[in-house]
Amino acid sequence: MSGQVFTRTNLPPRLLAMVGEDLVTGCWIWQGATSGSGRGGGYGRVKWLGVTQSVHRLVWQISGGRPLRKGEQLDHVCAARRCCNPAHLRPVFQKRNMKLAYARRRARLVAEAVS
Repeated sequence: MSGQVFTRTNLPPRLLAMVGEDLVTGCWIWQGATSGSGRGGGYGRVKWLGVTQSVHRLVWQISGGRPLRKGEQLDHVCAARRCCNPAHLRPVFQKRNMKLAYARRRARLVAEAVS
């Protein structure tokens, strides 16, 4: 995860009111609406400046994360879809993001099979 330190208190009050902190993982968990429960769902969503958008991308921008290049996505290093802590996000292209997601899912299934 990033070496840069981010604090939730730098978020605008409207966003801050909807973000809880997991003291064990350091995740900033979005408490508001999500993109649903279907395939690709579970990401925080918010209407901001008249546009509905992903919370993690919005917080990334507000917190000073570098602009994403065309085709880049933000990988949740923590694997928590509702997390919007910029320190838990890293820009990657979709192909890499899919490989990481597959590897995490596979590791989780192996761990569950062993326990």
